[in-house]
Amino acid sequence: MFFRNELQVMDGKKYIVIECEFKRDWDVIRESEKGVTQGEALEIVQYWLKYKGIDRNQIMIIEVPDIVRPR
Repeated sequence: MFFRNELQVMDGKKYIVIECEFKRDWDVIRESEKGVTQGEALEIVQYWLKYKGIDRNQIMIIEVPDIVRPR
């Protein structure tokens, strides 16, 4: 998957995209497992909706806190 080369507003937050595979099992989508920007997360969601054929209720964008502190 390639990300667009457009200007994105960087809010300094990280996001992951999760997908519901079965009724209760949510898995992190591989492209977002290390955290992505909000724009990249939206692109991942659009890609999965278009090409993977999943329902909108099966995918979510979650903001993850930055809990790693510099030493």
